[in-house]
Amino acid sequence: MLEKRKRIKKKSIVQLFFSRNLNVPAYLTFLVGLTLGFVLYPVVYPPWLTSSSEKVPLRVCFSPEGKCTDKIVDAINSSQSSISVAAYAFTCPRIAEALRDAYRRGVDVKLLIDKSQLKEKYSQLPFLLKEGIPVYIDSAEGIFHNKTMLFDGRWVLTGSFNFTRAANSKNAENILLIDDPSLAQIYKENWESRVERAKQTFM
Repeated sequence: MLEKRKRIKKKSIVQLFFSRNLNVPAYLTFLVGLTLGFVLYPVVYPPWLTSSSEKVPLRVCFSPEGKCTDKIVDAINSSQSSISVAAYAFTCPRIAEALRDAYRRGVDVKLLIDKSQLKEKYSQLPFLLKEGIPVYIDSAEGIFHNKTMLFDGRWVLTGSFNFTRAANSKNAENILLIDDPSLAQIYKENWESRVERAKQTFM
């Protein structure tokens, strides 16, 4: 009996699949159903969102060695008309202060933030709201994991970098600053569509 079991174990998957014990009708039904499934219900993936620009200037920063918070603050200070923020975590006072200063000089500053920041101990929401800056809480069922800023309808800042102290001084992170109005418009449309479904906060 033991020797028989050993012989069975040595059989390949293919041999077992085509053995006499195979239920042929069930096997054929499975193959036909699988084939029809791919034909009648093909997997369709959404297309890429593409930019029309042929030449796109890029700026890259890696933390902690790059001190990326300095780059973000410089971009905020250079903005002239609008800043749209999409953030998962926002606990960095320097970035919050730069946004406040931009708002005070007349820049249209708005934030779309994850709901976790309502309870986060070091969240900068109270500071920003006190300044009168509009803040919206995203309605994502999961987490709102974006880390993006849009400047003046032209510049897109994005990457893995959360707007936190740890992202600047401890974590291995990256940011891209992209000069591309076409790309900025794509991001802006997505940002605005999420704001329409978001809840404005008045903490």
